[in-house]
Amino acid sequence: MIEPIRLIHTGDLHIGVQNYGRMDGLTGMHTRLTDFLSTLDKLVDYAVDNQMDGVLICGDVFRNREPDVTQQREFAKRIKRLSDEGIKVYIIVGNHDLHNTVGKATSVEIYDVVKLPGVYVRRRPEVDVLETRRGPFQIVALPYVSPSNLAIEGNSIQDISVSIRERLGQMLDMLMQRLDAGLPTVLMSHFSLIGAVPGSEKAIMLGREVTLPVGFFARSELDYVALGHIHKHQVLYEKPPVVYCGSLDRVDFNEEREDKGFVEVLLKKGDASFEFIKLDTRPFRTFYVDATKGEPFEEVIKAIEGQILDDAIVKIRVKIKAYDISLLRERELYRLLRERAFYIAGIEKDIVSDLSHLRHPGITEKMDVRRAISEYISKKEEYRDIREELIKANDQLIQELKEEEAI
Repeated sequence: MIEPIRLIHTGDLHIGVQNYGRMDGLTGMHTRLTDFLSTLDKLVDYAVDNQMDGVLICGDVFRNREPDVTQQREFAKRIKRLSDEGIKVYIIVGNHDLHNTVGKATSVEIYDVVKLPGVYVRRRPEVDVLETRRGPFQIVALPYVSPSNLAIEGNSIQDISVSIRERLGQMLDMLMQRLDAGLPTVLMSHFSLIGAVPGSEKAIMLGREVTLPVGFFARSELDYVALGHIHKHQVLYEKPPVVYCGSLDRVDFNEEREDKGFVEVLLKKGDASFEFIKLDTRPFRTFYVDATKGEPFEEVIKAIEGQILDDAIVKIRVKIKAYDISLLRERELYRLLRERAFYIAGIEKDIVSDLSHLRHPGITEKMDVRRAISEYISKKEEYRDIREELIKANDQLIQELKEEEAI
């Protein structure tokens, strides 16, 4: 019985994301960089402990195309460990890795230059056969390519989209002709498929990037299709499996409710099974508080009471009346939250405008400013002891404005 080739499918590592954290004085690294590296370590540990044959990284290794030397060093440490253990590492370029200048090297191409054993980086479409301890398999690489680099012409967005799909389809057809029909085959790519749920990848917008139909990759010659670019893990087709691994760690609050991890693939010729392996990553937690019927500060305290926040990135969203904002006591609230949570992303206020406390039945739109304000002051019981002073002050202010021709 032929033993299946064991692979890890991952991507969208986004090493270098610095949302919602701070610099750590002890390590000299941003706390979110430490988070992302810790999650990557869990993947590497899993690969080594379970004697995986390969790790497939489907683009967007770093947060942007120019990572700093610390980020590059830390990623290199993990890739070297996989290489030292005899685990193949295959990386394709994603949109965050790619420079606008066609000839400029990407941040991950250095691994091709130094020829780290068993590590492959592909910026352009390619077919490679990888030898593993459980036998050979082949990879069809279709990395991300900017539409501007395809020299596509058209008079409308629809014309351009059709032309791009045709060009990519031609590339893929040429790659498929180079396949060894006897070997198990994986296709790796970094594009958006029509029908995929985008998660937090905000760039996925009609007319702004290439979107491809699922049938583009659902080909009988392929045993597994490994996709990156969309941060939410999902399966778009069953035979062959067309799978987004999702981002390895949470990038922002749009991914708050999503499980994070990687996909383990058992690959055979004509068959592939897979399982999503969930990893323990730093949680994002949003607390929604309706403070329109109570004391705002106390309502927020009540909402987080008994909650475990030590390792969480926390955001508070408070529904509050406009004239109660001062009762929220934000400075004190921030202090209490920082004592409990890993990081406070903010206190957002959904302000409910209530002008009923400003309007009096005796005030009409036909009144001039002086008469309306005087009417309002005279009818407010809390102003009873200072009514005359307020009215005089109002008259004086109106007079000054008239003299300046402001009213």
